[in-house]
Amino acid sequence: CDRLPAIVNRVCGCNPPCSVCGDGEKVDFPDAIVEFPGQPPIECGDLQTLGFLGIIPAGQCERLPNLIDEVCGCDPRTPDPTPNPTRPPTPGPTRAPTPGPTNPPCDICGEDMSMSMGNPDAIVEFPGQPAITCQQLQAEGSAGFIPTGQCDRLPAI
Repeated sequence: CDRLPAIVNRVCGCNPPCSVCGDGEKVDFPDAIVEFPGQPPIECGDLQTLGFLGIIPAGQCERLPNLIDEVCGCDPRTPDPTPNPTRPPTPGPTRAPTPGPTNPPCDICGEDMSMSMGNPDAIVEFPGQPAITCQQLQAEGSAGFIPTGQCDRLPAI
């Protein structure tokens, strides 16, 4: 499973979530348009969504706050008031799990839980196997349907 992230990152968009305003801040002006050389204009809200989905590579994400602050409004806002506390609902009874595969889970975006899949509908093809979406491949890996040996030795796409 260690080699799988490097193999599928290009197709599935496995980058960590990116706060385009930095430090978990959100854009104040989601409908404002920001432009970057060589790229089509994009609304600040759409850019923020792409960041949260992990589609923006980390190296580019680090530079965005300084580039978009003036247009998108990345300065810290007055926080919303804290809502009154509420009791969480009482969980209902749960059924015993159905026995499943014995392979350990394999996260196609890597073992770091902060990673996200930016292109879940992208198609991954492995020789001798049917085509599968990144989301389906992740579900198979999470459920333990990808044997450890295969997860470790998947060829480059």
